[in-house]
Amino acid sequence: MHARITRTFLAAAAAGATVATMGLAAAGSAAAATTAHRVNQPFSGGPPVYTAPCSNSIGFSSNAPTTFPFGLGGCAGYAGSNRTFRYAQSIIRIPQTNVIPLTGTVGGNANGNAYQAPTLYVGLSSSDSMASAGLMTCANFVAVFFGADTNPPVGNPCRAVSGAGTALNPFIYPNIWVGVGWTAANNGASVLSSVVNLTGVSPGDGVKFQIYYPEGGAAHFTITPPVGSATSFQLPSSGTFNAVFDHAEAVVAYSASRTCLTDTNGTPNIDCNSPAGGGHTADFSGFPMLAPGAAPSTVDLRITQFQAGGWTTNAGVRGTFSGAGGKWTLTPGVLTSNGVAPPGGTVQVEPAYLWNDGLGSGAGDAFGVWWRH
Repeated sequence: MHARITRTFLAAAAAGATVATMGLAAAGSAAAATTAHRVNQPFSGGPPVYTAPCSNSIGFSSNAPTTFPFGLGGCAGYAGSNRTFRYAQSIIRIPQTNVIPLTGTVGGNANGNAYQAPTLYVGLSSSDSMASAGLMTCANFVAVFFGADTNPPVGNPCRAVSGAGTALNPFIYPNIWVGVGWTAANNGASVLSSVVNLTGVSPGDGVKFQIYYPEGGAAHFTITPPVGSATSFQLPSSGTFNAVFDHAEAVVAYSASRTCLTDTNGTPNIDCNSPAGGGHTADFSGFPMLAPGAAPSTVDLRITQFQAGGWTTNAGVRGTFSGAGGKWTLTPGVLTSNGVAPPGGTVQVEPAYLWNDGLGSGAGDAFGVWWRH
């Protein structure tokens, strides 16, 4: 595997009957509205966990039990707990470009905004391992899984557009969203990933992500775009993962997003989570590491919707995100300016209440995630 993993994500524990037999709705398109009034309804689930954005302590967060599984990773969404899980799924909507723009500049190069985009994913997690799948920009995918100064291999849809070889311009990658599945073990010491090209998708389209983990084996992933064929793969191929996932999540996470910084040698470096490497001698003192800040708008912006969502326990108990009937404990995660609940902190990104999207999964299978102004 590629060695330079700058920081690992949090993920979710979810489980289920096999991917083939879940029988839930496939991905589709929707012209989702991106602006609205503040959602004043209460959160679903129990009391929320408040997290700070782009923290220095991103990871599986066994050292931060008060915030696990969200940890300090700048996450907003929902997590299930008090069960062990084997399956997770959701349709995740591609953000509108007026909400998450994918054009801009970093260090004089194109695609700066792509580095500031969040990761949108569902998955399975424990204190030291994870299996997740969701949407990333190519810029963040390359920076996280290949290192900010290295190109992915030939044939990868996120290969740098500046030419062949390695150590080329680390800032220029296609302005596109891709589907990514990944696993991590031993607190991120071993990380594997696979990326799926989502050619032809547009903002508002839904991409379906499914993860199935038979205990003690490889994690099975299926990524289904609204048009075209599904792509299935397994990670790790060795089948020696041996994880027990005690949490399930569906979140928007800024833990992998980058802020444009400059190293002490004067070289632009957007890899805010890795202070050295690739020939850089980095000094991040005095630079803000907070993302995303307040929404760049006079109204709240809906980043995405999670739909047709569900988790399944190792015992075969299936449910929507809500876990109605005591299937599991549901906890909302809210991202604030400093990881402190209001009024001590300012809400930046938060989930709305759960609802029924009518796609066949049932009550509590969908929610939106909002960027607050």
